[in-house]
Amino acid sequence: MTFSIAAADPSTEEVGVATQSKFLAVGAVVPWARAGVGAVATQAFAEITFGPRGLDLLAEGLEPQAVLDRLLGADERRDERQLGVVDARGRSASYTGPGCFEHAASVTGPNFACQGNILASDRVVPAMAEAFDATAGQPLADRMLSALRAAQREGGDRRGQEAAAILIHKPGGSYGGTFDRYIDLRVDHDDEPIEELSHLLALHQLYFDHSRQGELITADPALEAEIAEILKVRGKLTSGQDVWQALEDHLGWENLEERWAGRGRIDPCVLAYLRDQAAGRDPLP
Repeated sequence: MTFSIAAADPSTEEVGVATQSKFLAVGAVVPWARAGVGAVATQAFAEITFGPRGLDLLAEGLEPQAVLDRLLGADERRDERQLGVVDARGRSASYTGPGCFEHAASVTGPNFACQGNILASDRVVPAMAEAFDATAGQPLADRMLSALRAAQREGGDRRGQEAAAILIHKPGGSYGGTFDRYIDLRVDHDDEPIEELSHLLALHQLYFDHSRQGELITADPALEAEIAEILKVRGKLTSGQDVWQALEDHLGWENLEERWAGRGRIDPCVLAYLRDQAAGRDPLP
């Protein structure tokens, strides 16, 4: 009663899993990832230890298919298991046991492994793979979300919707850059969990992503004056206070400190956020 995609983007060193299921808090069961190693999705009659054990085997140098063979070889319930594995190089493998309830299937390709069971149709899993391929060049999280949406458009889980999650690791990808857990978002119980997951992802991208150096805006006197006026109206700039120090303080207050670009420059997402605040619009996605 679950569909998932394990995926990698070797160009950004990202690995992760996205999943949806008619199962409470599916994000606590299916997705596993480790930066520089790979990602594992364990589902159907899920054996949770396949997650960390699979990552350990990838870290030892085994290819994804060999990881599947090792995990399932001595498993008495392998006919009921479903497992997807991708390594940091983009090699992939997926297994669907013959005892999984229809529709159940696996589709693999470069940088992804898609799998699902108890599905509305035999188009659900192929649609995930097609959506992932069609969004090449986009951020990995967006591609994985597109795969979930494509699966849902084909009917998704035959029992309905309940929970969704996305987990991505990359080296130094965490808040503050000291850990590898880049994105870890869960919707544990909702009528439309994929769309709620999309909303959470948009918030995550606002708060924690960084614009590229070439996208940062160098403030001329007019823009600096505009920023100062916005901060003043919002009570965040006092008489004689340095505008850039006030902006840095405000970004920290708004949980946008990861987007601080330094004195004299501003992230375009921050500028849009400030202008929305000034216009009385909701600045959040």
